[in-house]
Amino acid sequence: MMGGAPPMTPDLTDERNGGAGAKKRRKKSKSNNGNSNLNGADNLIADAATETSRTVVTSSASSNGINGVMTPPKTSSSKHLIQNMTCLLVGIIIGYFGHELHPHPSKSLDETKKRIFKSVLTKHRKKHEEIAKDSNAHVSAASEEIDRVHPLRHILEGASVFVHVKKQKKKAPKKAHKEVAEIKVDWKKWKFGMTDDFQLNAEQTHLVKELGQRVVSKASSIRVCPNNGAEECSEHEKQIASLSGGTNLPGRSFIERVDSVAWGGNDSDSTRWWPRKDAKDPNKLVEGGRLLAGYLKIMKYSLHSKFPHKLCEQGCDSEVSILHTLEWREKYKPWCVTPNTIQFNKNGFIYRRGNSRPGPRKRLEAEKTKDSESLSSSGHSLLFYRPAVATVENPDLYGRVMLHAIDAAVADSLLRNNGEIGRFNIIFDCKGFGSKNAPSLANVKVLFRYLQDHFPDRLGVLVVANLGGMAQMLMKMVLPFVTEDVRAKIHVIPNDDEGRREMLLQFIDEDKIPTWLGGKDDYEFNASEYYKNEKCVLSEDEVSHFLVDMPYHG
Repeated sequence: MMGGAPPMTPDLTDERNGGAGAKKRRKKSKSNNGNSNLNGADNLIADAATETSRTVVTSSASSNGINGVMTPPKTSSSKHLIQNMTCLLVGIIIGYFGHELHPHPSKSLDETKKRIFKSVLTKHRKKHEEIAKDSNAHVSAASEEIDRVHPLRHILEGASVFVHVKKQKKKAPKKAHKEVAEIKVDWKKWKFGMTDDFQLNAEQTHLVKELGQRVVSKASSIRVCPNNGAEECSEHEKQIASLSGGTNLPGRSFIERVDSVAWGGNDSDSTRWWPRKDAKDPNKLVEGGRLLAGYLKIMKYSLHSKFPHKLCEQGCDSEVSILHTLEWREKYKPWCVTPNTIQFNKNGFIYRRGNSRPGPRKRLEAEKTKDSESLSSSGHSLLFYRPAVATVENPDLYGRVMLHAIDAAVADSLLRNNGEIGRFNIIFDCKGFGSKNAPSLANVKVLFRYLQDHFPDRLGVLVVANLGGMAQMLMKMVLPFVTEDVRAKIHVIPNDDEGRREMLLQFIDEDKIPTWLGGKDDYEFNASEYYKNEKCVLSEDEVSHFLVDMPYHG
């Protein structure tokens, strides 16, 4: 019987053993595939078809032999041809539907074909494993072997399912993004970003009133004659003494002084810097955007503290901090810009646009009055800070651009909220941030001194997006100079698109989130348009002597 068995062909023997014949055919197959402009997925399909045809012949031959004695294979050459043609047909089907999924051919087309074919093969192997584990399955050995090595049937089944799913997708409407109403707000995390509850208890209210009286009294006591009182002078010749070692200010009444430093330079009751009686209602007090309460909060509601930190290292009466800021606003004029300021921010490394969602109190008020429009305009102002589009070649200009934007944001918030809320949220986008965009440690300290001394309790939250290595270094530089209260307001959002979008939607409406952060606002910054309505434009000479007038901030 050994002599009657037909010998195995050299080519088949080479393929089973990985010989030269198999290598030549595989090389030729790859070459043909390349000439036919087949991509990676097409090669995978073609190789699988060849492997399937070869394995079927091998397995059929081996399953009919006993103890190494080979019997003639039952599969004829015509059947091999049909199997190869079937594999090619399946490849065309999968390739076609890959093109349907990707109308514009690209690299993703190749990946789609690979994914589809691998999915079908995985299902085929899984079915074989399940049959092997099932001891009750009554399947003949030959049938089981053919089913294991011949995935064509499962490929066709998979293609059929694919067609069905594709049709269902065409019928089904596309899933829209989650509506804002479905977003659950984590109030513990975002309370600073949306809070509008400024209610004070009886003791705190009493401290606010007392601080106001002390500020007015102190302002009168620092009026001095020229040369620091070395000579006698009349009352109208007196000047305002500097509290930080700078030059004296021209003598003016306290009311004249505070009225000249309104937030954003706006002449409006809503943007008053100092608490004043409402011009329309004398019984109502315009609180200056909760100015005094904000300072007291930083000072832990104490009338004697070490704030501002540099000026009051040994401790100061609380009224000093208020008058210190008043002096700074008179000399620095943060609501003003210069031509160089506008040019420096030509790419919009920081700009104000839109507002956050309102807090719970505003929501309840809107529900009672059925005023849905107020909800879209209430809430903290938004500042978008993109340091990667600017360099810190001129720290003074850099600081003025930032402080002007912050002062304008406070004014905007007060105007939209009838003088009740004067806070802002900052979206800090670190994308593209590198060493050339990072300020020096000295400049960071100066900038934070401005913010801590003169904008206490104005920051809602600082949201950091696209945090990278260089930005992490900057954060490490900054954090040592901020208080624990400020650290609680800093949040880093996920870098993936969906995670970032879901977190931002908790406190910003989607139409106010820029498209570059996954929202719908396609605004593009234009410096001339952004600054065209500025009320105060100073010359470079007018601002150049600031550090002489107030060396404290040098």
